[in-house]
Amino acid sequence: MIRNLFTKRDHRSIAGITKEQAVQAASWFWRSRQFGITFTSPFSLRGEQYYSKLGLRQSVDVWAADEGPNTGVDLSFSASLTDEGAVVGVVGAVLLLPVTVAVGAVSYIEYENDAQRLMNDFWSYIYNFPKNPSPPASPSPPPAWAQGQPAQPVAQPQSPRACASCGAQLDADAKFCKACGAKAA
Repeated sequence: MIRNLFTKRDHRSIAGITKEQAVQAASWFWRSRQFGITFTSPFSLRGEQYYSKLGLRQSVDVWAADEGPNTGVDLSFSASLTDEGAVVGVVGAVLLLPVTVAVGAVSYIEYENDAQRLMNDFWSYIYNFPKNPSPPASPSPPPAWAQGQPAQPVAQPQSPRACASCGAQLDADAKFCKACGAKAA
């Protein structure tokens, strides 16, 4: 069972950027923050990051759409506690209730502050992307609450392959094309 800690949403209308550029910029930004990225449509993506020792999963969803002369970008950021994290919290509560309550409150505030900082950094990057369309300079350090807890990006599905002969989409494990019978490369 996953328990949602919080979800933050924001929408901005940005001039001087296309939907394609917005999604590319979002992909580069969230990858630089160690999120595993999956494109959910041509103009949207989902990024996930999992801290196994803490049982914390962070997710980000980005959508881009035309809004007249501008591009509308929606951002949703959420943090959830997995069963592993809940078990650690329950054991801690039984053994050290006052300390756990205090640490839990601080951790929640830190998670929320980190999420807000990431969102602010994302918007700054998106607004500056048309002037400097390149990936972020370097990956950011892990947040204070995750020091010593390396993030594990969620596995990304393989992108679909296309047949070299006819262009039909191939299954991930296909050795031959279903449409024309050509050997898959």
